[in-house]
Amino acid sequence: MGEEIAISLKNISKCYKRYARPVDRLKEILLPGKSHAQEFWALRDINLEIPKGETLGIIGQNGSGKSTLLQIIAGTLTPTTGEVRINGRVSALLELGSGFNPEFTGRQNVFFNGRILGLSRDEIQAKFDDIAAFAEIGDFIEHPVKTYSSGMVLRLAFAVVANTEPSILIVDEALAVGDVKFQARCMKRIRQLKEQGVTILFVSHDSGSVKMLCESAVLMNHGRMLEIGNPKEVVNHYIALLSSAQNEPEMEKQNIEEIEIFNNEEDFIKNKEDNSMHRHGNKLAIIKHVKINDLEGQEITKLETGKTFQISVFLEAQAELSDLIVGISIRNLMGLVIYGTNTQLLNIKLPDLKKRQQLTVIFQVPCYMNKGVCTVTIGIHSEEGLSYDWIDELIVFEVNNSISCDGLIDLHSKIKFSSQEYDGIVPRLEKI
Repeated sequence: MGEEIAISLKNISKCYKRYARPVDRLKEILLPGKSHAQEFWALRDINLEIPKGETLGIIGQNGSGKSTLLQIIAGTLTPTTGEVRINGRVSALLELGSGFNPEFTGRQNVFFNGRILGLSRDEIQAKFDDIAAFAEIGDFIEHPVKTYSSGMVLRLAFAVVANTEPSILIVDEALAVGDVKFQARCMKRIRQLKEQGVTILFVSHDSGSVKMLCESAVLMNHGRMLEIGNPKEVVNHYIALLSSAQNEPEMEKQNIEEIEIFNNEEDFIKNKEDNSMHRHGNKLAIIKHVKINDLEGQEITKLETGKTFQISVFLEAQAELSDLIVGISIRNLMGLVIYGTNTQLLNIKLPDLKKRQQLTVIFQVPCYMNKGVCTVTIGIHSEEGLSYDWIDELIVFEVNNSISCDGLIDLHSKIKFSSQEYDGIVPRLEKI
């Protein structure tokens, strides 16, 4: 393994043995020539190299093997087959309170975990004040961990792993337990470590964080790596995977045959298609056409900040439907969702549709976006969440802002000021 590679996994697999009865385990010990266990492969043939300084997002459904993979990288699990090579000190936040002794105080656990991570007692002592300040649990640092709330355990655990100079940081969904303020501090610290060149493995169900934070992403499913690549594309495929998993039972129940999509709809979609566009759904309703227009109905490709525009979605039912929900998602070029909504969230009940009946749904949206290029994703689904038709980033448009500001959106700030000699009284400003 080259010095530029932080983590190298070659043909990693992990098998667990499951026994129907406890006596079967005993039989296998006494009679080693015959297996009485059912094999469950949590991981199969994982090959992965992560360069130093890269932030890798790992996404997938529950039970896809994400946590097992991270535990093998962290060294808390041994693979059944394959080779793991790690280049650097690993700090891992795998499970809430993992590695903490509940009978020890917070202070004792900080020193205990620091020694496990390879730090000397003097090094831990030098960092202790920073760890305690980051955790913000006050005098509880001197009390046994068993008296902590789950949020306090998380605070202390993250404070330890984030302040012990890791070469490789592993975070496995644990941040979802903390409060909003603490999550923001954690993400800020992760960004700081990223800027310092720390290799980060980040597991989260927050697809926006994965797209914004990571250079690459891995999609896991049933213990296998389905895809590795650009976070935006991998997240889109993950959403499609979730949708197809929801749709399969419904498709079997209704015994639906493949539905023909008419030529006029195909022409519009084909004109928009490229290698990055992804479409999924059971096609009980199909997107026929989508356009962006002004309030007069004129189709446009460039918007002006401060103006209201419309997203018109033309669809057709391929069966009788009474639970139709239509939604939009506006994203920037990094795939970060700037705004998303649907008819259900806006308390709009769409009419029941007969087979082949068409419907136009128009979203009127005031443009507060700043200058840049954005895309529109369109989705049609049922009230139960079954995807009928979904097309990622179908429409591309440009926003022009004649007023200079920074960020993703323009909040149209106004400024007033008051100038006078200071007399010890803070001046009151009029409401804007």
